[in-house]
Amino acid sequence: MKNNLTLLVLAIIFSSLIPVFAFTFPAKVTSIISNKEFKLYPTDDTYTYYDNTIRGMEPLLKTYHSTAGAQFRHITFLKFNTASLSTFVESAKLRLYTNGFISGGDNAHIFDLYPVRKSSWSEDDLTYTNSSEKAGADITSPLLASFTVQAGQAFPPQYIEFTGAELTKYLSDSLAAGKESISFRLRERNVVKNGGNAVIVQFHSRENTSGLFPELVVVEKNVDALRAADIKVDGVTLEGFSASVYRYLIMLPWSASVVPVVTATALLPDATVTITQAKTLSGTENERTAKVTIKVGSDVLNYSVIFEKSPPPNDARLSNILLEGQSLEFFNTGTNDYTVFLPFTATTVPEVTVQPYEPSAVTEIENARSIDPDDDESTRTTVLNVTSGDGSAFKTYRIVFQRLPELDIVLALGQSNMAGRADYSSYTGPMKEVYLLTPRGGMEVSSNPMNKYSNIRKDIGLQKLGPSYTCALKLTESLERPVAFVVNAQGGSALSSWYQPGTSNYDSSLVRAKAAQKYGKIRAVIWHQGESDSGNPGNYMSRLKTMVTNLRTDLKEPYLYFVAGELAYWLGNATAFNTMLRTITTAIPNSDWISAEGCTPLINVSDPHFDSHSAVLLGERYAAKLLDAVFVTSIAQPEDKKIEMRIDVNSEGVRIHAQDASLCFQIFDLPGRTHYSGNINNTNTDILPLNRGVYLISFSSANQHLLTQKVMIP
Repeated sequence: MKNNLTLLVLAIIFSSLIPVFAFTFPAKVTSIISNKEFKLYPTDDTYTYYDNTIRGMEPLLKTYHSTAGAQFRHITFLKFNTASLSTFVESAKLRLYTNGFISGGDNAHIFDLYPVRKSSWSEDDLTYTNSSEKAGADITSPLLASFTVQAGQAFPPQYIEFTGAELTKYLSDSLAAGKESISFRLRERNVVKNGGNAVIVQFHSRENTSGLFPELVVVEKNVDALRAADIKVDGVTLEGFSASVYRYLIMLPWSASVVPVVTATALLPDATVTITQAKTLSGTENERTAKVTIKVGSDVLNYSVIFEKSPPPNDARLSNILLEGQSLEFFNTGTNDYTVFLPFTATTVPEVTVQPYEPSAVTEIENARSIDPDDDESTRTTVLNVTSGDGSAFKTYRIVFQRLPELDIVLALGQSNMAGRADYSSYTGPMKEVYLLTPRGGMEVSSNPMNKYSNIRKDIGLQKLGPSYTCALKLTESLERPVAFVVNAQGGSALSSWYQPGTSNYDSSLVRAKAAQKYGKIRAVIWHQGESDSGNPGNYMSRLKTMVTNLRTDLKEPYLYFVAGELAYWLGNATAFNTMLRTITTAIPNSDWISAEGCTPLINVSDPHFDSHSAVLLGERYAAKLLDAVFVTSIAQPEDKKIEMRIDVNSEGVRIHAQDASLCFQIFDLPGRTHYSGNINNTNTDILPLNRGVYLISFSSANQHLLTQKVMIP
């Protein structure tokens, strides 16, 4: 390659967790030392039983075998996120804490551990009837590991361990395939009874307050002694070479025909280096890959150098579009037209640069001249014309810029019922005048599922219809102006992950909320959470108050309105929890709650999730609270003239903003005592001091009543 080849090296780091150490090595190394141990806890765990109940939030997992029918079996499922692990797995073991069982069982307890086909299932969605659909058909081979307790033997509470070569191989193979999660199925092999009574074995789940959670303990090899000191292609060191990067992609000119030669040296002088050269430049990836194998004693480490030819110069596609140096969000080389919404403070057209898919392609950029939404779309459009290097192909991309007005923003937070688990097939399509925060902090026209961009959500397939949908539509319909939502919910999450800085969901949601603030003012939070905490509501309100206080402080919105939703009435612990929740107005200033009365379950009365009818109903109730306490609509005079007005509320009182000086107002309290009345003589009234409490503000014009608005002084 030397001087006539240009290498573009893209390094894919398989393990960023392996530190680089300075070693003084002995003369001969025969084994790897200083292995590293990682302990992972499940992201989801549950068990299935024929009653079709969702068990994911229960503190116990259960196993029991039955020959009377599969529906009577208790089968446990566990899922672990393995993204933090490298591919160099030395050993793995799964540990489960059991409550034990008394002596007298008529058969041995044999607990068998199997792999699970799919890891897209969730603990708050998996049931007996849908387990094959969600987790895939049962795998019965290989058996990963077993644990046996002899017949009749008592077993005290303790951790039991599953380990062995098959379990380690399952994890290693999953990591090598690039999987970020793996799942296990635990079932009993025998029917075990004691005096005719079924012996159902209990294990502690991740929700158990004991803290004795399931854990996957993984030992990784320390491969520092196996590292390469250098890898060269045709005598030239790989650009960007690093001893801890094990895979390289080398782009060659489209006309290249000679396979480059790879050479390498090891870090240790007594290491054995074996190189298998690539066979061709046009075959499969395996045929285009040179493999460097370094061996010390019985330990082996592999590097891969993959060759790929650049496309011929007849390609007019773009490989990237950049706005102000940042990649255009959701760019796809096959998509030609884009709309970019800019914050209300934006004043200039963003600078657009491009990267052609083929280096010799020629691009011409015709920049937009405006971002004002009132201007013609053609003046707000940047046009990118691309001509292939050989002049045979042409392609045009368009980016339409639109500056948004200052938006009213609502945060929608909580667990699965806020994320939405109901069918939304009747609620598809874009939502007019509703904007949704995107993963990179932009805005797009919203559509279901509204929790799709949550940075804490579970699998995208679980995100469906939640209350934020009708809440948003009702707001924009009533306000006659656009609104924006930041939906950031996580199924199965407890308040302990939400209530203060340093907890995972609080920190993650705060990042998204702050990103949204450049588009406008965060006016309220709607909150639906509590199924995970319903069994212990004692300190819930104090923690919820802490969360609200922290949000108001960190978002610099001291009077941020907060509305919480009741749990489903059919749940066992709902009555006590909802009774506690209804005290929120006395515990948290400027807050309220909505009822779950009239709601119905998604599956049956053992299911904590709301169906589509209920999600729509709850969304309307959230919107009604926000319209009563936060927002004021434009008011129509008899001549159908719009009067633009707004009420700002803080702890000192209210300030009324209006564009029509003829507007009259009256402020009175709930018993009917008048505190202020008069005309609005200028655009902004002075602060009208009011004590803490609820007040009504009545507006009229030309002796005609227009609107009465309720406000709360915190």
